[in-house]
Amino acid sequence: MTELTYLEKNKEEIKALECPECRARFKQFIAKYQAEVYQKGQTFLLQHETPRGVFVIESGRARSYTIAADGREQLIAIHSSGEDVPVGYAVGLTERSQCFYEAYTKCVVRIIPREEFVKHLTSDPELMFQMNVYNTAQLLSMLNRINALEQPRAGNKIALTLVYLAERLGVNLWPKPKFPIISITQSEIADLLGLTRETASGELKKLQDHDIISYSRKNYTLNTDNLREYLESQ
Repeated sequence: MTELTYLEKNKEEIKALECPECRARFKQFIAKYQAEVYQKGQTFLLQHETPRGVFVIESGRARSYTIAADGREQLIAIHSSGEDVPVGYAVGLTERSQCFYEAYTKCVVRIIPREEFVKHLTSDPELMFQMNVYNTAQLLSMLNRINALEQPRAGNKIALTLVYLAERLGVNLWPKPKFPIISITQSEIADLLGLTRETASGELKKLQDHDIISYSRKNYTLNTDNLREYLESQ
């Protein structure tokens, strides 16, 4: 049996920990710094590049990825508004970007000197706690991405990856059943998981036959209730 170990039990608890006042203060802080707008597909940080500062995503989504020896792009994570990249740079754990960062949707990025970013966080304990909650939720999401990659069956890899993409793109899947729509192609799904396009196409067809997904114009609609039942039966 494959468990759907997403933030099913934690969504409401995480929401209860949110601090609108902290978010407002943070937005006011980053608004003082340079803003850069990137269209979908534009790269704003290169792998091994020394950043000009802490890049805070003010709006939109970005993705981080590496390039394999055969030239394939390998997705690391999807990053949402409010997150800072490159991961680890703000707190001094790395001095260079460990991967490429690219706009997944149109996004606005604020570039903040690291010293000023850290000084602001350490002067606001409530904001520090909020960042810790947010980063922990992101870590849980990443663990589920790893869970998807480790699945022995290609169909399970795809199903769990679609859930990961839906969650990282801001869709609240729980506790009520939803039907999130994810804009992605079969080729992109195959590349995300290191599968051939033929394998991905066949497995997506099986998921359609189980009424787990439906497809229309590069958009996949995910039926989370049916997905849960399908994974529990595996």
